[in-house]
Amino acid sequence: MTNAAGQPRVAAIVLAAGAATRMGRLKQLLPYCGRTFVEHSLRQAREAGFDPVIVVVGAEAETVSAALAGKPVEIACNAAWESGMGSSIAAGMRRLEGRDAEAVAILLADQPLVTSVHLIAMARLLAETRVRAVAAEYNGTQGVPALFKREMFALLAALPPEAGARHLLRGWRSEIAVFPLPEAAMDVDTPDDFEALNAAW
Repeated sequence: MTNAAGQPRVAAIVLAAGAATRMGRLKQLLPYCGRTFVEHSLRQAREAGFDPVIVVVGAEAETVSAALAGKPVEIACNAAWESGMGSSIAAGMRRLEGRDAEAVAILLADQPLVTSVHLIAMARLLAETRVRAVAAEYNGTQGVPALFKREMFALLAALPPEAGARHLLRGWRSEIAVFPLPEAAMDVDTPDDFEALNAAW
């Protein structure tokens, strides 16, 4: 189940279902480096060699889906997106069901400083160790992006709607490798966050 380069087959689920109420507009479609946030996340996943890449949409699903038209991506619509991130992860996992992926990366559309270089390094760490998952570490905690081996797929699919990947990471702490990734701390939730991001580049 390896790809042409001999690396494990890693799928990706990009979570882009939220309404971004604190931002006041869909942050998935905010401009960044000549693309939207969600397009940028898709590009990083594809450049890391992840396949398939599944984007989970929810709030204004048609608008976000239209922004990805013609891109190398699959869309999973989460009608229950308001119930929490766990429901979006489950929606992505349902779309992934039956594929031959050996691992899955859970990514956010609003972590623009996470790059394909980081994701490749995380996938390599997952492949070279006996751990069940690799999680980014930032701000003194562990969270997404995170990569999970196939034996964790059922647990991801069964996450409570209100829980996120961090819920699973806490429960399996001894089975997780930590990947220092301070760049993941830049998640864009408010207009001030977006202004700070623009000022940085």
